[in-house]
Formats: sequence, structure tokens, C-alpha cells
Amino acid sequence: MKIDVHSHQIEKFFHETLASLPGVSIKVNPDRFSYLVKDGKTWLPFRPEMFDPDHLIREMDRKGIDISILSMNTPSVYIFEGETRVTLARRLNDSLVARAERNPDRVLGFGTLPLPDVEASLKELDRIANAPGIVGIGVGSNFNGVALDDRRLEPIWARIAALGLPVSEHPMLPTFADHLPGYALPIRVGFPFDTTLCVTRMIYGGVFERHPDLIFIVAHTGSAFLGLLERLDHGFQLFHECREHITQPPSVFARKNLYYDTCAFSKRFIEMAVGEIGEDRFLFGTDYPFIISDPSYIDALDLSRAQKQKILGGNAARLFAQRLNLPQATPTG
Repeated sequence: MKIDVHSHQIEKFFHETLASLPGVSIKVNPDRFSYLVKDGKTWLPFRPEMFDPDHLIREMDRKGIDISILSMNTPSVYIFEGETRVTLARRLNDSLVARAERNPDRVLGFGTLPLPDVEASLKELDRIANAPGIVGIGVGSNFNGVALDDRRLEPIWARIAALGLPVSEHPMLPTFADHLPGYALPIRVGFPFDTTLCVTRMIYGGVFERHPDLIFIVAHTGSAFLGLLERLDHGFQLFHECREHITQPPSVFARKNLYYDTCAFSKRFIEMAVGEIGEDRFLFGTDYPFIISDPSYIDALDLSRAQKQKILGGNAARLFAQRLNLPQATPTG
């Protein structure tokens, strides 16, 4: 079984809401991705076929993918204010449930919360926790500038952990994105930076120490995080502020609380990451519809057949066993 854990929920109504924001225009490229342009900078790519829900199913069939777990990409709902953010999160979740009910054996999803509004997010979390097709919660690497280790978010992590819902992270634009002019640098460089910063802050900030049952899926094979892991452990040994909120080095949490999708796509990088952490912590992803990828990049890894089976679907089947309703969910797929 092949389970894609990094596949995006694309909704026409949400795209139109983004396009109507002040300072946003549309750049159409008939033969390639078109773009939403925000304040003169490339913001979000799109193609018309993305808005057809059956396009996902056709792509899954073409690639031999059994299940796709959808989640929101940047900017999610965080850039909106107040009731607009709450309403959009609710509408996105209702649409996700409807898609899962339409294709119950193929489509599942990570729900969206109107963060950083804690009270509204707890209400929405309670509303969707047991909704059909919801297998976890999707979050951004920052909530319009609010870091994920912010202590105001503690009730959110506590409730999610108590519900046993895995959390899937997706990078957002970093707070200094305006200082990265040209070349789509906020996406190409800013995204991996913000994921790395997000996970590092959550570990050093003690989020996983305080909530040991919280499972967190890191996008893009952890970005630079795994390459910095030894350096982060050194920080724990050397600096008071790096051990103020934790009693174990970051590498312990990296192997206990974190999973990593494979959307780095680099053969050598994924092999290095698996060698560092072990194949049981990796989950297959395609980054649909923004990256054209399929299971072939996992098949090409210099790993055993059993390791590849775990990565392609076995680990996800085990992680989401209670929500997938599979007759048998084992680490070997």
C-alpha cells in the first residue's frame, strides 16, 4: 500500500479569497504554472486543473498511490483576521470531510485550525476530531509570525495529544520574507529555513517534553533540521537557555516525537536522513500538485525492499491505524 502524507487540499473558494486580498494580482502563464503575485512578489503557483477534485484521483491512479492525506499549504488561514479566519477554517474542514466521504477509500485529511486563536481553535478541534476522514491536524511553521513554542498555544498541544491526533507541519513564509527579494527566495530558501526554525524552537521550548505523546510530522524531510541535529545537541550541552525547558538532548525528541515526510526528493539526502534516524520514522509524500513526483524516487533509494515498503505506506498505516480502518496495519505495509 502506498500512502501519500504530503498532498495538498486545493479549494477554488479559498484561492479566490486569497486572490481578492489587497495587493494581490494574477500572473497567467498558459503553458506553465500561473501565479498569485502579492505586493509585486511571486506568492502562490496554480494551474486550473488543480481545482478539479477528480484531478487528484486521476493522478493517484496514474502514480499507483492508494491513499492521499490532504492538508493546507501556505498561507493557510493564518493571514486572515478574526471571524474570517474562523469561518474559512470551518469551511475548509467541511470541504475536506466532503471529499473524504466522496472517496472514502482514497482521500483523508489533516484538519485546519484558526490559529493562533486558541479558544476558536479548541472549538474547531472538538468539532472535527471525530469527523469522517480526519486523521490529524495540519499546522504551519508559524501562525502569521507566532512561533509554535509560544506558551499561549499550550492548550492546543495538550488537546491534540490527548486526542491522539498526529500533527503535520507545512512551512510558511518566514517573518523576514520581505528581505528576500527575487528568485522566489521566500519559497525556495525561506520555506526550509522556517521548518528548521519551527522544529528547533518546539524542541528547545519544551513542547515535546511537556507533551510526550504529541506526534509531529516534519515537512520536506526535516529541511536542514537533521543536518543540524548534532549541533543542536551541542547547544544542549553548552548553553543554559538550550536546556532550560528540556531534560534530554534534541536528538532524543527527533527520534521519539518526530516523523519526516520524504518531500526533499533528493536520493542521497533521504538515504542520509534514514541512516541518521531509521526508516520507521519516514513517510512518503509527493507535494501534489506543486511538484510532479511519484513513488519512483523511493524505489530508487539504496535501501532494502522492506525499508522501502515501510516508507511508502507501512509506517503511515501504523501511525494512522485507528483512523484508516484497515483490516491489518503493520510496519511492513
